Amino acid sequence: MKTLYISDLDGTLLDKQAKLTQRSAEIIGKLINDGMLFSVATARSQSSVNILSQLNIQLPCVQLNGVLIYDFKTKSYIDCTPMDTDTARNVLKILRDFGRMSFVYKFDTDCGINVEFERLTNDVEKAFFNARKDQDYKSFRQTETITADDSDKVIYFTMVDSYERLFPIYSEIKKLPLAKATLYSDNYSDLYFLEVFSINATKANGVTKIKHLVGADRVVAFGDNLNDIDMLKIADVGIAVGDCVQEVRQHADLIIGNSYENGVAEYLLNS
Repeated sequence: MKTLYISDLDGTLLDKQAKLTQRSAEIIGKLINDGMLFSVATARSQSSVNILSQLNIQLPCVQLNGVLIYDFKTKSYIDCTPMDTDTARNVLKILRDFGRMSFVYKFDTDCGINVEFERLTNDVEKAFFNARKDQDYKSFRQTETITADDSDKVIYFTMVDSYERLFPIYSEIKKLPLAKATLYSDNYSDLYFLEVFSINATKANGVTKIKHLVGADRVVAFGDNLNDIDMLKIADVGIAVGDCVQEVRQHADLIIGNSYENGVAEYLLNS
C-alpha cells in the first residue's frame, strides 16, 4: 500500500524562525531517499517554498492553499485554479468599501505569479514584501489602482492585519458564493492573515490531485492552523502538531510533538 505523507509548512514542519531544522532535514531527506512519498501543502508559493531545496522532494506540492500545484521535477506549475473575474471584482469592491487593499496575485503560464499592490499598510506587509521582492517565481508591481479584467487570471488575495480589522472584511467576503476566505493567525506575529481564492481551490483538493498523480492509496497529512482543517479531514490519518491552534485538535486523528521540536520528522522516523 502506497502512502502519501504531506505536511503544512509554517507552524507544522518549520520551527519558530520559519526554518527547517537540521534534524528534520536529515530525517526527512533520508526517508525521501529511501522511497517515502513526501510533499507539502502550504499557503506559500514557490518563491518561499524553495527553503526545502535540501530535501530533494520528488513529488508535486500544493501551494497558495490549493490554488497552484508545483512540480519539483519539472520546476513548473502543473495546475492552477483561478478565481472567476466577477468574484475577483466583487472582492476588490469589498476591500475598497472597507478602505483596505491586499496583495493581489495574478498568474501567467509563461511568467508565473505577478503580485500587485497599491500600498504597504503595516510593518508585517513591508516585511512580507521585502523578503520576497527579489525572489524567483514571483514579481511585485506597485500600481495606483488594482483591477480585475477578463484578460487577468486573478488567483489569490492576501493581507495581514489585526483580527479586529480583518474579521468584518472576512465576513463580507464569506458571503460571495464562489470565493473561499480563510482568516488565521500569523505564526510569527500577533497579526492575522486574510486570504481569498476560488471556492474550488483548497488544500484538500490539491492533496487529492497529488494522491492521484502519484498513485497513492492513502494520505497521512500534518497541520496546525485553520487553513489545514479541510486537508486533515480528507486524509486517512489527519495529524496535528502539539502546538496547533486549539480548533484544529477537534479535527485531528492524532496529536504529535510540537513543530519546534521536530514533531513531524520524529513521527515519520518512528512510524
